[in-house]
Amino acid sequence: MAKRKAKLSAGDRVTIRPEVRMPEFESLVIGGWSGMIMEMQGRGAAQKIILEWDEAALQQMPAEYQSHCESQGLFHGYACIPLADIEQPEA
Repeated sequence: MAKRKAKLSAGDRVTIRPEVRMPEFESLVIGGWSGMIMEMQGRGAAQKIILEWDEAALQQMPAEYQSHCESQGLFHGYACIPLADIEQPEA
C-alpha cells in the first residue's frame, strides 16, 4: 500500500526541498532550511505556507538578505513559500 502524504497544518515543522530559492531574493538558496507553519493560504497547486524560520535557519541567513527584507518592510523571520517547495513529514 502506498504511503499517504501527511496533511499539513499550522504548528507543523517542515523543511524546504533542496535547491529551492527564496521567492523574493532569487540569489538565496534556502534548500534544507526549516521552520514551523504559521498559516496556510490558497488551494491546490497555488497553495502557499507562511513559515516562521527556526533558529538554525536564522543563523545561516545572510545579513544581505536581512537588509533586503528591512528595506522592503518585511520581517526576515518569516517567509511565504509555495507548498510544492516543502518537504512534508512522514505520515
